[in-house]
Amino acid sequence: MRGPLQRLKAFPWITLCQNALLTVVLAVILDILLLVALFGLWRVFPSSGRFFMANGWVLPVLPFLAAAGVGALAVVLMERVFSGTRLDTGTLWALVGCLAGVLFLKSQLPLPELLVGFSYAQFVGLTVGLFSQGRRYWR
Repeated sequence: MRGPLQRLKAFPWITLCQNALLTVVLAVILDILLLVALFGLWRVFPSSGRFFMANGWVLPVLPFLAAAGVGALAVVLMERVFSGTRLDTGTLWALVGCLAGVLFLKSQLPLPELLVGFSYAQFVGLTVGLFSQGRRYWR
């Protein structure tokens, strides 16, 4: 049986980081498009913003759900684009780390953010989405 450091060295880090970067780039593009669409909607229908303010539970839940979508998107891209990589529990955890690192680097850039950011709730959502989509790989 190999030691834990040998297992860490054996992960396909370059592929995982490329997948994390592609996932975050796609999520940021969708986030910016959603931000532009919401501003356009609020300009045309000024009262549409009341939906988010009237339902106090909507605003805190949306970033969690968006992060879960980012995690699920990472697994789907790993299956489709980077299909040569074998997915298992360890690889999924390494992908969580890569996604967290890329999201942290993204948070340091002056990009507008609506739903895709770096916080504890979004990290939990990212992990939940990634492992729910990759359920068949961690058993």
